[in-house]
Amino acid sequence: MVLIVDREPSGTTTAIAINRPLDQQVIDSSALALLFVPEPSAPAFWGGPMGSDPAILAQFSAVDGLEWFHLPIQQRRPFVLPDVGLIAVAEHPGPLEGRIRRARLFVGLCVWGRGQLGAEVQRAAWLLGQATVEVLFSTRPERLWADLVARAQPTVP
Repeated sequence: MVLIVDREPSGTTTAIAINRPLDQQVIDSSALALLFVPEPSAPAFWGGPMGSDPAILAQFSAVDGLEWFHLPIQQRRPFVLPDVGLIAVAEHPGPLEGRIRRARLFVGLCVWGRGQLGAEVQRAAWLLGQATVEVLFSTRPERLWADLVARAQPTVP
């Protein structure tokens, strides 16, 4: 089960798998993540097979001033819901301080090239659903697949 987090002008689509907790904790995965994920013993999640860079999905109490990653290079922050976006673990934590309601660490990404994911959707290889905060931060991620499959609408080619 994946959450699309970015669609680049080049046609690349990036997502993270949201229902695959790893057998490791945040503290074991990334010391920098502890700046954004307050619970060291929280599970880290497998985000996908591409790379091993950590990223954090967070729900914010306020998003004003957070449109851009706080990194040396200018890059727009993707928001998957109005109050849910990604945090790069290398970000300066100052602008995010006191704004993170909940956060999860993901290791790796799912990536599709130009037109690849669209073609898979056209072949009805995916069930589509709308993300909610409750789904993204489910306390029982191991149940997400069964719960969402029961509610999902099949795609029509």
